[in-house]
Amino acid sequence: MRLLQVVGTSVVVCVLGVSLASAQFWTPLNNPPGANVGVMIQLRDGRILVHEEQSGNSQNWHILTPDSTGSYVNGTWSSGGTLPAGYSPWYFSSQVLFGSGKNVLVEGGEYNFGSAVWTTLGALATCIPFGPCTWASNTPPSGWAKIGDAQSVILSNGKYLQASCCSALTAEFKAKNTWVLSTNTTNYNDEQGFTLLPNGRVLMVDAWQNPACGNSTMATELRSKDIGTTMGTWSCGPNTTAQLWDNSGHELGPVVLTYDSVNNAIAFGATNNTSIYHISSNSFTVGPTPPSGLTAYDAPASLEPNGNVLAMLGPSGFGAGCQFVEYTPATNTMATTVNPTDCPADPSFVGHLMILPTGQTMFTDFSGLVEIYTPAPGNISGTAPIITSYPASVTPGVTNYVLKGKQLNGLTQNNAYGDDYQGDTDYPLIYVTNGNQVYWFFTHGDNTHAIYKGVPMATHFDVPSTVPPGNYTLYVVANGVKSTGVAITVI
Repeated sequence: MRLLQVVGTSVVVCVLGVSLASAQFWTPLNNPPGANVGVMIQLRDGRILVHEEQSGNSQNWHILTPDSTGSYVNGTWSSGGTLPAGYSPWYFSSQVLFGSGKNVLVEGGEYNFGSAVWTTLGALATCIPFGPCTWASNTPPSGWAKIGDAQSVILSNGKYLQASCCSALTAEFKAKNTWVLSTNTTNYNDEQGFTLLPNGRVLMVDAWQNPACGNSTMATELRSKDIGTTMGTWSCGPNTTAQLWDNSGHELGPVVLTYDSVNNAIAFGATNNTSIYHISSNSFTVGPTPPSGLTAYDAPASLEPNGNVLAMLGPSGFGAGCQFVEYTPATNTMATTVNPTDCPADPSFVGHLMILPTGQTMFTDFSGLVEIYTPAPGNISGTAPIITSYPASVTPGVTNYVLKGKQLNGLTQNNAYGDDYQGDTDYPLIYVTNGNQVYWFFTHGDNTHAIYKGVPMATHFDVPSTVPPGNYTLYVVANGVKSTGVAITVI
């Protein structure tokens, strides 16, 4: 739970005292959204679906379309549709569903029309590739009294797993208005997040003392991988190295799976602590202490292509004082980095981060000022998607071409917050270039949602009728990391 927050639109442009060619920097969008925005969702045609928040109409969605060169800084805005009557949420679950690639599911909300009600309302969008999104109501799992600001995840088999905020309940989405009750967690779900692991398990760091796990204040839980029609079950995981949740609000920070082969995931605390989860040993070791007493008291984080984790931290509590940091897994160290315009005025909980296909990170904070972070260049070896088979030529307007490769989903969900926001980007996007021109294809129909290294997989793609004939270079990108380009002809 957090305080109701309204942040005014800033008109100040921050001029950073750094070299743009050699250092990290923030750039405001040249075309602001014209509304206060928060939650971001990566659509599978390269566009970004963004939710209008708080000081505005939270039934509205907006779409950011990159320009013809692939730039989001120079992108333009259009309507992303309107949620069904009666549903206007803040702090809710959101995912692009596995399958057709067109469907976006949002569930719950700690607030509805500004009132703290922990609603069970939800909505399912159909987003036509390169076109509009239309929204329809979606009923909650049978018998659920609350969903609220609960967490969600797309499992390695492609199923959507939803938690109830205020119980141990979970359920899997099957189809519009249809759920299958899943196995319960070992404790209370509130304020926690789901982290998908390469082995198909799901990690959840508890924000409550867990009687089922030794009454520990440092408990975690693990959900086993689904096997066929048998749902995974929850069990106690290893303890973290320090209590990461705060005693007053039970708040918690993000848990981000990294590219490092030793330090596998960093869990940020709402206390001045971090803890590192190691998949191979199923254990935690001590992470770096955030500088200046900073905490992730409800806070976003995003994994950069260079392997660093960008996080928005702040003081304990919901007060102003944000500071951005970068965690370096290879050295298990953390250091401050440049801030966007609205830091340190923002509290950490208003922030949202999402990796873009360009390798940059987009930042929203319930204001109308949207900024993009350009990190230090470089990719971690072995993290890029690998193309093994694709059509040598394609025709505009034709659908269901097949591209095969390895690790096309990337190796991590990437973006994390915890309970209030999910902006997962672990699925393949495809675009082609010809000179400075970029044309996006629409991807769908993946045969797996697994994220382990070297996993063979296939995806389908549709070619828009607007792509002119010619010779192009095709790329697959996941989590801002792109494949080696391959030649393709549009005929």
